[in-house]
Amino acid sequence: MMRRRSSNAAAALPLAFLLALALGGCGSLLTSRTPSPVTYVLRPAASAAQPAADAAPSLQVQRVASAPGYARDEILLTQPDRRLDIYASSRWPDTLPVVVERLVVDALRRRGAWSVVHDAAAPYAADRLLRVTVRRFDAEYSAAGRPPTVRVVFDATLARRGERTVVAAFSVEGSAVASEDRMSAIVAAFEQASGEALAALAERAAQGR
Repeated sequence: MMRRRSSNAAAALPLAFLLALALGGCGSLLTSRTPSPVTYVLRPAASAAQPAADAAPSLQVQRVASAPGYARDEILLTQPDRRLDIYASSRWPDTLPVVVERLVVDALRRRGAWSVVHDAAAPYAADRLLRVTVRRFDAEYSAAGRPPTVRVVFDATLARRGERTVVAAFSVEGSAVASEDRMSAIVAAFEQASGEALAALAERAAQGR
């Protein structure tokens, strides 16, 4: 390994020799032993898409909020002592609020209860606004050596844009036990739990039109 030299000694060495020391030997700055993160996508099972109801109001999903600690792209887990932790080198394709916003929009569009469903970035005025907060989206471990149970909980508020009045406020949730304590099985449990919560969210929102 390179040892730190005094500034006077280092100044006396030729530049080419210093570069050779930095790039060669056992401590190369260009080599990392950290494994590259693996990105997982969620594609929850969904029922067949229903045709949009033309006479129904339009809906815009606002920016999704999240409970403290959840606005990140790492896949989260909860230890038996309630510590929030992450799976090493495992990621969602974007921060969790962005991922959930896309899932919510897709679920609402497939439900067919609205004339049109806009995401938060759409520059259009909609009749109704839906605010979603991610309260839980993690794999919960109850005991060492056992596969986790994925918990997904969303809080939602549906409001009329013009009147600024709340039409409905509700919470939905989904859960699924991973078949084994492996990342592929855990992500499959996330798909199942999130699909359950999204279906309930789309149904409850439709009832509050």
